[in-house]
Amino acid sequence: MGQSAGRALLDRYYAALRDGDFAALEQIVAPDVTVRYYGPPGLLPWIGLHEGFAAYRRFLGQVRDALEIVAVEQEAVVAEGEWIVLLGRGQWRAKASGRDIAVHMTNAFRIRDGRIAEYRVYTDTAAFAAALR
Repeated sequence: MGQSAGRALLDRYYAALRDGDFAALEQIVAPDVTVRYYGPPGLLPWIGLHEGFAAYRRFLGQVRDALEIVAVEQEAVVAEGEWIVLLGRGQWRAKASGRDIAVHMTNAFRIRDGRIAEYRVYTDTAAFAAALR
């Protein structure tokens, strides 16, 4: 997938996430999607491996229950083979505490047949954990 097609797919993905549009996400994400959210086990409820669309949806539910997306900015998108890597920064608001979290992130997406087949998240999990307390 080329850089511009990759950026367009990510734009659709992040718009659907922001809007909570699961019908759109089902068209963007593969039914057997794998999510790997890296961090110390137990630090955040959603850290770990999530396999399949039902697990992906539960993962998103956990995140949406705890956080509101304020802004996500794509700083760079790099496409190589079946991978698209996004370097960016985002701002979230912890729903329970009202605290804002502003961190840099790296999200890696493996694309298969024009859909997201794997999603890996690398971010400052300690900042999220502190805001959720």
